[in-house]
Amino acid sequence: MKSNSMSNTLVKSPTQKELILQLLKQELKSYRFFNGLREVGLDDSFYHSDFSSLVLTYIGFDDEENTTYDFYFALLEKYSAYFQPSEEVVMKLALSVYLKLMAG
Repeated sequence: MKSNSMSNTLVKSPTQKELILQLLKQELKSYRFFNGLREVGLDDSFYHSDFSSLVLTYIGFDDEENTTYDFYFALLEKYSAYFQPSEEVVMKLALSVYLKLMAG
């Protein structure tokens, strides 16, 4: 069954930058959540999402060196500490991480 309202709607695909920023927003939220759990003694990283390879590949890192991943996770650690439940704040944090990654 096809909806009439859906047949005329076009969905705009995000740009590469928009996609990366959305992934980083989710990474920051997840990182903050699991750090909070760890702080109260609940540590199960099996359920922690990890978009690092995807984000780094989209940005242009073609290496799989530990230093690249260490840099990425250090940025998540640093910027997730400033996390607040506000879409504007989370987007600013994601943009900060993005710019640091682009600067390499």
